Amino acid sequence: MKSILLKIKGGTVLNNLLIRKKWTGIIITIFTVIFIAACQQGEESPSTDNPAEESQDDTNNNDTNNNTAHTEEISFTDNMDREVVLDGQPERIVVLASEFLKLMYDLDGEAVGRMTTTSVPIPEEAEDLPELGTVSQINTEELLALSPDLVIGSPNFHAELEGILENSDIPLALLTMRSFDDVKERAALMGEILGKEELAAEKLQETETEMQEVQDQLPSDLEPSVVVLNVTSGSVSVQRTNTTALEIGDLLHVNNIGKDMEASPDSQTSAPYSLETIAEQQPDYILITIHGSVEAGEERIAEDLEGNPAWGSLKAVQEGNVHTIPSGMYLSNPGLDYADTMKHMGEIVYPEVFGNE
Repeated sequence: MKSILLKIKGGTVLNNLLIRKKWTGIIITIFTVIFIAACQQGEESPSTDNPAEESQDDTNNNDTNNNTAHTEEISFTDNMDREVVLDGQPERIVVLASEFLKLMYDLDGEAVGRMTTTSVPIPEEAEDLPELGTVSQINTEELLALSPDLVIGSPNFHAELEGILENSDIPLALLTMRSFDDVKERAALMGEILGKEELAAEKLQETETEMQEVQDQLPSDLEPSVVVLNVTSGSVSVQRTNTTALEIGDLLHVNNIGKDMEASPDSQTSAPYSLETIAEQQPDYILITIHGSVEAGEERIAEDLEGNPAWGSLKAVQEGNVHTIPSGMYLSNPGLDYADTMKHMGEIVYPEVFGNE
């Protein structure tokens, strides 16, 4: 019996020893695998001795990704229903329309050439750019010499450049911007062309907010009437529809008496000037825009308007409500400055609301 107990105890001890050896072997094997894996990972991982170098690599990678995005093809349809295709974001843009030159610089863009103008202000940063002639007389040789990769012009003045530029593989975009809806579309497009999509969206939102703030101040019980006159060195006409000044008036709930006048044969936006018709309507305000030379325009006002004895019979004249409004604000679309132009006209037609601002 004693020997049996010894055998049992001996077997138990032996089994314990074997189990311990087995677990010891397993543990050693696990640590060995972990050690080998750590060594291999150390060999494959890049050195972290130079964090600045790693940061630079990340920056370069980000720049590469951004450049890739910027070289994607850009395509859009201009106001002549022409498809304009750009290989990527253009770097040498020539702008022949003043409203788009302003829009470009409002979005932190830069041009390499521009048209010449005396009646519409030029962004300060664009004053020293090469001038290629007036909006209707562009010097094509000087234009081509700038080697542009995009030319932005107006359908009314620059459609004839299409053949010349096409022969030189230079994209031409013929664009208009008459209303604020146009501003929203063209600002988004300009943002895409310049790679400033977020900035364009932010500035559009700011502009719409400011416009709404102006409209929120308008009195609900007033609707002043106006007539807007175009004055050049040789003629006077009435703005009838689809002009910047009239849209600003619409936003201010102003009644345009010219809208019901018969259109001129050569322009649906204007009507022939008739003092008799204006006298019948008796507008509260007369707003005058001078096209071209201010001096020549003022001479025309003195001769054709003030020189007519019946001019003094108009209520607006008698009450001192005749205003020459700045060409820079009303002849060219104000773009992202719509709210400022609204405030300017508001000071004239709602002096009791905006006069003290």
